[in-house]
Amino acid sequence: MSVDLDFEIDEALASKLSEGLEIKKKHFGNKIYFHSPGFKHYEVDDFSVEGPPRFVDISVTGKQCELMCDHCASKILWHMIPATTPEELWKTCQNLKEQGVTGILVSGGSDKDGFVPLWDFFDVMKDVKEKLGMLVTCHVGLVDERFAEGLKSAGVDAVLMDVIGDNETIAQVYKLPHKTVEDYDRSLKLLKEAGLRIVPHVIIGLHYGKIKGEFRAIDTIAKHDPDALVLVVVMPYYGKAKFQLLPPPKVEESLEVVLYARKSVPNAPVVIGCARPAGSERVKFDIYSVLAGVNGIAFPAEGVVTFSKSIGLEPVISPSCCSTVFMMEMGIL
Repeated sequence: MSVDLDFEIDEALASKLSEGLEIKKKHFGNKIYFHSPGFKHYEVDDFSVEGPPRFVDISVTGKQCELMCDHCASKILWHMIPATTPEELWKTCQNLKEQGVTGILVSGGSDKDGFVPLWDFFDVMKDVKEKLGMLVTCHVGLVDERFAEGLKSAGVDAVLMDVIGDNETIAQVYKLPHKTVEDYDRSLKLLKEAGLRIVPHVIIGLHYGKIKGEFRAIDTIAKHDPDALVLVVVMPYYGKAKFQLLPPPKVEESLEVVLYARKSVPNAPVVIGCARPAGSERVKFDIYSVLAGVNGIAFPAEGVVTFSKSIGLEPVISPSCCSTVFMMEMGIL
């Protein structure tokens, strides 16, 4: 099967990445998942998802974020459905269920200690799971014992959390000078001790487009036996004015992080998440990420699904969030 690409595959780079693909095949076989969660319609020549959205994002703070960090300045929240009270969350989920939605991601803006204020919503999330039969995941910030136990009592299916591996990045980009890498390590530990499924995220180029703490973040994640690991690439146009002028890392730099992740968590799915720059660089990044052995990609660039077939992989199209990839691998979704 031939594939027309706008660039020539760098054989030296492909050879270097092939170690990752072999790791992936050894532990997971030939399936590769391509995700299209329902917060936006996405379609390219070789990829689309039919029907209404099945999985959507909800923000318990609406578009508001106390932290307003340089990473996104709350813009990531703008595509989410607002539900700022427990009652509103329940009504929203009832309506979504009637529309055919089967899963939700609950998140929101962070407070000035790096917590997403979900405390008042745990009981409703439990009802959404038990009474509506919906899949419930949460994207949180830092957690303490009470927060982790609240998530456990809600019975959430997975907990997503951005993990940062550099103290300067935490202070300068995330505006949390009173927090350190150890706080993220401790949060992962508490989530695991509570018996929760964890899907940590690493943002490549988070330090104003530079690779800085990504490898340490992956090391931190690896020791906590994640259920999956999601990698995204910083999108400068999400951030504040000074951030908008800075480019993301070069594709080759980002791929070093992808390969390191694949080798660091060989038994856990590694997926490329929704956020990454568009254009020709996205095509390259996605193609080479397939060669580096990722288990899945959200909103794959045009030609990527076809390319995966051309190298013997078996694409599976999913309307769910890429963080659910471990459930798909386990056959429970």
